[in-house]
Amino acid sequence: MGAYSNLTWQLLVQFLIVLFLVVAVSGLVVGVGLIASSPKIVQYFHVLNRWVSTRHVLRPVEVPVDTERATHRHYRLLAGGFVLGGLISIFGLLAGLDASAVGAAFAEKRFAPVVAIAVESTKWVLIVGSALGVVVGAMLLFYPNAESMLERFANQWVSPRRATRSWDDMHMNLDALVEAHPKAAGWIIACTSVAAVICAIIMLVRYY
Repeated sequence: MGAYSNLTWQLLVQFLIVLFLVVAVSGLVVGVGLIASSPKIVQYFHVLNRWVSTRHVLRPVEVPVDTERATHRHYRLLAGGFVLGGLISIFGLLAGLDASAVGAAFAEKRFAPVVAIAVESTKWVLIVGSALGVVVGAMLLFYPNAESMLERFANQWVSPRRATRSWDDMHMNLDALVEAHPKAAGWIIACTSVAAVICAIIMLVRYY
């Protein structure tokens, strides 16, 4: 397991270094392009600056779906499913999940206790959630009127589209600054990119 983890880490480091080098070279190309032919690069920026709004794509997700009729009609089946599913989940988590074994199987020896603690914490969170599901199912099964009270408390429609409405605004201040001073921006981008390329090459040489 240790050899596999070391190989995975080496591949990840190699990928990150190569990615850093590709980004640095791309920045160097953009900087040289702004210095040599500013109008063409600025026009190319205009082509790339496409506004893609996630609000229109996620609009169907925001439409509330009424499931109260089905739950009211089959509340006994729903309650039984909560109780049975919660009990099966609690039994399976208590009897079948060994946090220490999971930590030893998926992490190195020095990181195994940390993974075991995380798995154990997640296990008990799931157990508490399953126990809550059993309580809710029993309440619905023996006190059907409690469902209406629970729905009045829980059925609150929260729209993330309202909270994230300003996220769709385009902020073009940097683009406007580059268009106003293309040569200076080109020199800054080119110089920093050259430094980044040299740094990436040094990292590759040292790593190999």
